[in-house]
Amino acid sequence: MQNVVAIPANPALVNSTEDFIHAVEHDRKDSAEKFIHMADHLTDRIISLFLVEPANMANLSGGQKKVIDFAVSTAGKASSMLTRQIFKKVTNAEFAPVLANVKEMYWAAGDDNGNHPYIAFPVEDAFARDFQKACEMCAEGRGTEDLALVTRVMSELSDKIINDVFLVNTKEVKIGFVTQKALNVGVDGSRKAVHSVNNKVLKDLNDAELKGYMGHYATLLMQR
Repeated sequence: MQNVVAIPANPALVNSTEDFIHAVEHDRKDSAEKFIHMADHLTDRIISLFLVEPANMANLSGGQKKVIDFAVSTAGKASSMLTRQIFKKVTNAEFAPVLANVKEMYWAAGDDNGNHPYIAFPVEDAFARDFQKACEMCAEGRGTEDLALVTRVMSELSDKIINDVFLVNTKEVKIGFVTQKALNVGVDGSRKAVHSVNNKVLKDLNDAELKGYMGHYATLLMQR
């Protein structure tokens, strides 16, 4: 067993993930399109989980809502455009290492996960300890005692998802110089947008609000 971050998969993400796996394994011609659809659903799911849902829970000001709206728009557009640009001409043979990554991350519903499907990836024990500590402090109504820890683990979590869920597959295919530069700019913009949300929103939450906010994420840390 190891510590993993497990993102609950909604039906659209489950269906698109299984469609991609099936397409490559059966050497179908629409594998690239299936991968792009899967990536779009994954982006939507993560944007909802990390930006939209917590924003709806917190009592945010107009300025804070604008920050989140900008982050949602930036991350969504960058991901969709770059995914299509990078993967639209990838063949089934070239998809082999990507398929391996996807199958490793896809944790199908079963007895070992409460019969709920997830997209999961392993995390270091040190991060797991810090994340759990931050969640426990917030659950006890003491989140403001170490807001720096809460902010840091949430920023680390977003970085890990960008690196281990999205960027991991771009490293498995050939990317031209111009596209790579666009990818770097898009990733940097998305990373900064999410960090900005963390920094600007979390600092204004009281203990009760932090309890609800971090309670939203506490169940993401699981054992697999």
